[in-house]
Amino acid sequence: MDDAPALPGFGTPPEARTLYYGDCLDWMQSWDSRSVDLIYLDPPFNSDATYNILYRHRKAGKAQYRAFDDTWYWNEKAAARLAVYEGAAGRPAAKAVVGLYRILGESGMLAYLTYMAERLEQMKRLLKPSGTIYLHCNQVAAHYLKVLMDTVFGSRNFINEIIWNYGTPSGGRAGGMKPVKTHDTLLSYAGEYGKHCYNRQHTPYRKKYIREWFRHEDRAGRRYRTRSRGGEIVRQYLDQSPGVPLSTVWSDIMQLSSRRGWFPKSKAAQEETGYPTQKPRVLLERIIKASSNEGDLVLDPFCGCGTAVDAANRLRREWAGIDISSFAIDLIRLRRMSDLDIAVKGAPFDFKSAEKLARDKPFEFESWAIMRLPGFVPNTVRVGDGGIDGRATLLSQPTDHKSRLALAQVKGGSFSASQLRDFLHVINREKAALGVYITLTPVQSATARAAAMGAGEVTVGANKYPRCQLWSIADHFDRRRPNLPTMTDPYTGQPLLQEEISWDSQG
Repeated sequence: MDDAPALPGFGTPPEARTLYYGDCLDWMQSWDSRSVDLIYLDPPFNSDATYNILYRHRKAGKAQYRAFDDTWYWNEKAAARLAVYEGAAGRPAAKAVVGLYRILGESGMLAYLTYMAERLEQMKRLLKPSGTIYLHCNQVAAHYLKVLMDTVFGSRNFINEIIWNYGTPSGGRAGGMKPVKTHDTLLSYAGEYGKHCYNRQHTPYRKKYIREWFRHEDRAGRRYRTRSRGGEIVRQYLDQSPGVPLSTVWSDIMQLSSRRGWFPKSKAAQEETGYPTQKPRVLLERIIKASSNEGDLVLDPFCGCGTAVDAANRLRREWAGIDISSFAIDLIRLRRMSDLDIAVKGAPFDFKSAEKLARDKPFEFESWAIMRLPGFVPNTVRVGDGGIDGRATLLSQPTDHKSRLALAQVKGGSFSASQLRDFLHVINREKAALGVYITLTPVQSATARAAAMGAGEVTVGANKYPRCQLWSIADHFDRRRPNLPTMTDPYTGQPLLQEEISWDSQG
């Protein structure tokens, strides 16, 4: 199992300080071998859950966005992945995949594991011999993933299984017929064991330990304990002691509690983005400090809301992040790390690439298009959404309307007058203050424009705005803004002006 051949290398290393939009498998296949110092991945866990982002700031109202589905099914794509491994015994993960097929059969779990196997093979290829990989997972698939990791990275390169005991900030939840889950698992492997980087980390002594062992104080108030060294009694001062060497059970880092809107001044709340599986930055800082040095390249192939790349940047490492969600890319670039000039690869950067996204991935196009409007977040529901693709909240109450709700609908195909009429009905049905109807190209129909104007106006402060506006992605790339009042930032509840739309070359 340890001697499976590596996949060939391609292209150049990933560009540092760059976010990549798309499937991590596609991007990693284009990069050169042995080019990454540290990989941290927090992939889907096969948790049989749908994760939504809930924005619930007191000043911003409520909005939700479907972040990702983590439910796996056996389908044609899974069968095709299995067929590749059954016919290619030289692939690094082949033995594990075929063996797991005999155990699991054609199941959702095997669909998930074949998906992970393809990507772990590329991560092994990218990792330097001195590098380390940390796979973040939970109890649902950890034991199967350990088999994959042993096969792809080699069991001799296994470093440790780390238990992150994150606790239950809510005070505990009912466990039903089993104990309450309070931990995740981190599987760490070296590129080549013995050559890998490891900087020893320590945790502070417990107060009880300090009281019992550092019992003495000198005249300056410094606590110390005495030891015999070569017949001489010496003092070991508390402030010169590194602490307890880091173990494989981490119980000193709590998970985030998703209470940003209600406790905005707390340290944890300031870090939270609303992303459903967000990990605390201190967790990633510990990993990065332990297994890399300043200037090293850190890769997160499932970067989500950007905790790993943010931590890497703060610790003066180079970094690259990949995510298949345009929402996640925007969240990092426009919110979490907005003070940096971050390059984005793969996101629509001109009308042609946006048109291709609309054709190939219509749901992703919807999310991307909604995020071009300030203050709007995509809707949670993709199918049967009631004609609502995005929502926002006006900062100020209109003087002639009771609602601060703004709606958006996206159409990536050809224009349909009946669909516009349906959206006008949705605006009235939801009693929204206003709505934006987004198309790929500008609507040229005079009848349609007259219908939009017929929806009337809404007054905010001293200004009047069309209650239904027609706007296009072509307008976006031509830098023509929709005429909207100030919206609230769904992350912070603060004012978000039209001028804060990003008009750079990344789209």
